Amino acid sequence: MQAIYVTALRNTHALEKQAAQMIQRQIERYETYPDLTQALRLHKSETDQQVTRLADLLHGHGEDRSLLKDVVTQTVGNVAALVHSVTGDEVLKNLYTDYSVETYEIAAYTSLIALAEEAGHTRDIEILRLSLKEEERMAEAVFAQIVPVTKGFVAREARGEKADR
Repeated sequence: MQAIYVTALRNTHALEKQAAQMIQRQIERYETYPDLTQALRLHKSETDQQVTRLADLLHGHGEDRSLLKDVVTQTVGNVAALVHSVTGDEVLKNLYTDYSVETYEIAAYTSLIALAEEAGHTRDIEILRLSLKEEERMAEAVFAQIVPVTKGFVAREARGEKADR
């Protein structure tokens, strides 16, 4: 049980590192979507804290993060941001990706909480629940941006303005 739990902690740590990279690339590029950018900035700070909390949990179990997983997932995050940046609807594609990543992270933290319960690591559960709540809040925030960002994108396109970011 311990090995399964530690592997899940490592995987989630790598996932959060990837998410941080993706969020940072979006923050750097968005020019005309201030509400979305504000939500991303807040969640970038939360994500950085989640990375630290997960690393602390790993250390508390005598383990370390997986450097290989960190490198691979961060590279994937940067590649995804790059691919979306060359499309005419970058902000929309990133919005879809952001929502799917948030729901993935919700599933990961829900699973981690169940694993912590099964492994008897009750002290970890409160920390994991905090991250779960942050992910749920961000999923709601991203979902709330889908319609306004889509409509804003269409309006800017119709006026011949730069709409992709």
